[in-house]
Amino acid sequence: MADILNPYADDQPESKYIVLRARSGQEVSANFTLQDRRGRQSAAEYLFHLYSTIKEKVGEPTLDTAAPSPDDQDAMQRLILYTAGAHDTMFGTFNGSAEIPEEERNEFVELFLLACATVIEGKRITIDLQRGLIDAEVA
Repeated sequence: MADILNPYADDQPESKYIVLRARSGQEVSANFTLQDRRGRQSAAEYLFHLYSTIKEKVGEPTLDTAAPSPDDQDAMQRLILYTAGAHDTMFGTFNGSAEIPEEERNEFVELFLLACATVIEGKRITIDLQRGLIDAEVA
């Protein structure tokens, strides 16, 4: 009988701290402990769904038909910056001026930050919409 290999067998829980700085300078942040790397593809698909939905709403074509691999850090960062920037500008999601109920806003922010922390490599992640950059410190 063949052994079934578990690609996540050696994964250790990974603590991550993530900050998103809105264009206004306001920040939202969260601490997460990811148990393993299994959620990376699902997180990439969630972020791609948000990205393509926004592109559709503003009438821009979405050339990609599927989420990029979470291993493609450049693509993931571009997707995250576009999505976060659009939410910040159009809906005020990250700067506290959102017109949606606070509980709904908080839920979205938490899910968005969790998805970002899941796909971006690094333990301390800063999504800076003022500079249009994502910094990720490994240690």
